[in-house]
Amino acid sequence: MFDRIALRSLFWALLALSSALTVLASAGWLTRPSFVAVAPYLSALSLLVAVTGWRLLHRELLRRMQQDAVLEPRMRRLQDAMQASVDGMFLLRTVRDSSGEIRDFEITDANARGAAMLYRLPTQVTGVRLRRDLDGLGRALFQQYLEAVTFRTAVAEESRVHRRHLNASWVRHQASPTSDGLAVTLQDISRQKREELRLRKASLTDDLTGLHNRRGFMALAEQQLRLARRHAKDSVVLYVDMNGFKDLNDTFGHAVGDRALVEVARLLRRTVRDCDVVARLGGDEFTVLALDADGHGARVMQKRIEDQLASLNARRLLPTPLALTIGCTRVRSTDPANIGELLARADQLLYARKRRRALAAAAATAKPARAPRRTPRTLPTVPIPPDVAAVAMAAARSLPSPVAVAANATTSAAVPATALPLALPMERGVTSPA
Repeated sequence: MFDRIALRSLFWALLALSSALTVLASAGWLTRPSFVAVAPYLSALSLLVAVTGWRLLHRELLRRMQQDAVLEPRMRRLQDAMQASVDGMFLLRTVRDSSGEIRDFEITDANARGAAMLYRLPTQVTGVRLRRDLDGLGRALFQQYLEAVTFRTAVAEESRVHRRHLNASWVRHQASPTSDGLAVTLQDISRQKREELRLRKASLTDDLTGLHNRRGFMALAEQQLRLARRHAKDSVVLYVDMNGFKDLNDTFGHAVGDRALVEVARLLRRTVRDCDVVARLGGDEFTVLALDADGHGARVMQKRIEDQLASLNARRLLPTPLALTIGCTRVRSTDPANIGELLARADQLLYARKRRRALAAAAATAKPARAPRRTPRTLPTVPIPPDVAAVAMAAARSLPSPVAVAANATTSAAVPATALPLALPMERGVTSPA
């Protein structure tokens, strides 16, 4: 490029010099014979330089025309692609002051989609400036674009915008620096973000009751507990279980069981405050995280739940009354336990209360026990050694029979002394009758 400019300058300088000398010589201003003699030659040289310069200029024009002929289809295709894009596309140039500092960005071209996103027609977009014509949106983008042009870095982000500024709620924004401006693309991702929000909500919400599920409760409860500890406030965790839910399903069907779950979820949601976190952990188990509550607040909450349950059973919306068991644990601000440990504590208290109720019910329905029948007391038997038993048997044989004794008594006959047995010797601790 520099060589072509230098060559052109040289030719035009020679042409101007030769033309000037020829004019001066022809006008007689140069009266020296040497200049007058060379005037025809200078005219010829000027003509030659002019023809050569025209020839070079013609060649340059032909080359440029060829380049334009090649670039025109490309530009047309790029323009068609830009207009056919489903994303908003803009070409911006920098607006500088006299000192060269960037003061604003001006839209030089935009496709139909981009104009529609700005609530304008394609013919109304050209010439629009960010800071001057786009209010809050332009002022917010100006600093980003200024840094992108200054440091030659691209902008790529997903941002939420107000419908007042753009015909979209979420956009994927990209801006790439060009020679003296930016190429900007705006993609409307509002539907995608709504779908992501729906899926996220579905992953954190129980479909049947509309409460948080276990995953949602664990995530939200951890955050709320950290906030409560930071502000030195106590909390309460309630673990609620439906009694006899399996029998209810088996007896009346799963439709009635689902309706019972929905009614219990509504009961809990009506009972607690809006700032409390209510969730269905699974099956017939529910939980409540009550913030800024102490032991008295926990008792008041349990009393409200019992009153609401009594009112629900009184309306007879279900074919059988419902019963709930509640386990409650207080969480002090200095307690370092996580939400999983707190749920385990409340669950243990719940099942301890269930066991106490079961024992109390069993004791109330059981028959009084009869007193045990008294059995006669038996004296302990002491084994008699064989030799002692033999002596006792011999002594018993030597005694008179009861018939003989009775006969002697009737006859008043005396028993001779010789009939009595001799004294028995002492053996093994057995003493004689004498």
